[in-house]
Amino acid sequence: MENINWDDIRYCLAVITEGSVTAAAKKLEVNHATVSRRISGLEAVLGAPLFDRSTSGWLITPVGEAVINSAEQINEHVLGIQRTVQVDRQELSGKLRVTALDVCIQRILMPGLKAFSVRYPDINIELIASENTFNLAGHEADIAFRTTNEPPPNVLGTKIAKFAYAIYGSKELYQRYLQGEQGISGITWMGDGHTVPPWMQKTFSGMQVRYRVNSLSIAYDLVAQGFGFALLPCGLGDSDPTLRRIDSDYIEPGMDFWLLSHIDLRTTARIRIFRDFMLDAIQPYIPLIEGKMSSEDVLILRKNQGLN
Repeated sequence: MENINWDDIRYCLAVITEGSVTAAAKKLEVNHATVSRRISGLEAVLGAPLFDRSTSGWLITPVGEAVINSAEQINEHVLGIQRTVQVDRQELSGKLRVTALDVCIQRILMPGLKAFSVRYPDINIELIASENTFNLAGHEADIAFRTTNEPPPNVLGTKIAKFAYAIYGSKELYQRYLQGEQGISGITWMGDGHTVPPWMQKTFSGMQVRYRVNSLSIAYDLVAQGFGFALLPCGLGDSDPTLRRIDSDYIEPGMDFWLLSHIDLRTTARIRIFRDFMLDAIQPYIPLIEGKMSSEDVLILRKNQGLN
C-alpha cells in the first residue's frame, strides 16, 4: 500500500463536517472537482470506497466511518500540537531572571547568552551576579547556575560537570617561586580568621595567609596582579594565559556544577528552551571546567567563541 497523504484525509473530514462536497470545497477554498479527485485518490490508495456517491449526496461507507474515526483522533492531536506551539510562542517573551557567579557569567555563559538573545529577541534576560543561594521557589531567580554537591529540594536540576580546582599564581611570581623566593603570600577565603587551608598546610607550610577574601572575582584579581597564590577553579585559572598552575600535594575536592530551576516552572516555554539552549552552549567548556584542557586549546576555544 502506498503512503497515505494526510491532506487527502483532510478533504474527507471536510465533507463529513460540512455535509457536502460543495460545502467542503468552499471551506477548503478549492473547487468541487479538487475535493472529488483527492478523495478518489485516497480510496485508490486504501483499495476501498469511503463514500457511496448518489444524486442525493455522498454517504459514508462502513470503511469510511472507521477511517474517519481514526482521522478525527489524528486531527485532534495535530490541533493539540498547534495549540502547544501557539502557547509556546506567546510565552517566548518577557523576563527571565538568571543568577550565577560573575566569573561564571564572564568566562562560561557569555557566548551562549549572546546567541540566545539573538535567537529569542523578545525574552529579556536579567543577570544576577551573586554567590548567594537564591530562593527559586520564591522566584528570586528563574534559573541558577551553581556549584553544589547537594542541590536543594523541589528543583529541576541538571548536572553539567564537576568543577576542578588548582593552585594558581602569576607567571612572574611563579618564576620567583621556582628560584626559591620565600615569603610568597597566600590568598584564601574568609573563614574563622585564622585557619590555614589544607592546600597551604600540606604543600606550602611556611606560607602566610595575608589576604582573606569573600569573592572569587577578587581572589582571581589578586592572583592576576601578583599578590600571591590561591586556589581557583580551573575554568577560571586555565582561561587566563597570564597565570600558571602551581604543583601541589593536595587539591580541594571538586564541586558539581548544576543548572537549577524550580520544578513548578518545568513546563514554562522560555525557561525550558533556555535550559536546553544553554546546556548545549556550555558543552565546549566542560573540559575547561574539569581542568582537562590545554592552554593552547583554551585560547582556540575563546577565540572561536569571540572572547578575549
